[in-house]
Amino acid sequence: MEQLIEQYKQGYSKIRKELEGLTEEQLLFKPPEKSWSIREIIIHVSDAEPVHIHRLKAVLSEDNP
Repeated sequence: MEQLIEQYKQGYSKIRKELEGLTEEQLLFKPPEKSWSIREIIIHVSDAEPVHIHRLKAVLSEDNP
């Protein structure tokens, strides 16, 4: 469990490192028609964060989450 928590904590830094130096054009680029751009993926991850935090709290505090 400790390892999973540590990985979760490092996620933000890893994403920032990968985005470092990308241009606006690169962030908006979509290869195939139905794929997401890097920017859309980052927004999705940010929007999902409150849900993940709620789930993590349940896992850490409940006997049978």
